[in-house]
Amino acid sequence: MTDTIQLLETIGGDASLRHASGDDLARTLSGMDASEALKQAAAAGDRAYLAQEPGFERLATPNRAENVSQTVPDDDDDDDDGDDGEPGESRDA
Repeated sequence: MTDTIQLLETIGGDASLRHASGDDLARTLSGMDASEALKQAAAAGDRAYLAQEPGFERLATPNRAENVSQTVPDDDDDDDDGDDGEPGESRDA
C-alpha cells in the first residue's frame, strides 16, 4: 500500500501526470512498477479498482452522505442586551 500511496502523491504533485489521459497515465505507471489495481484505476478513471489494494477496501463501497450537522446563523445580535443598537449604546441616552 505504501508504494501505491507514494505513487498517488507523485501523480497529485505533478501536473503533467495529474492531467494526463488514463492510457498515458497507465503507461507511465507501468514503468514505475505500479500495482495492477492502480494501473486499472488510472486507465479506467475509476478509483473503485483501488479497492483491490490492501488498505483501500473502503473505496469498494459507494460514497454516501455523512451525517453532518449544519449550523445556520441566526439574525440576532450576539450582545444579548435586548436593544437593537450598537453594543455598549444605551437606548435611554
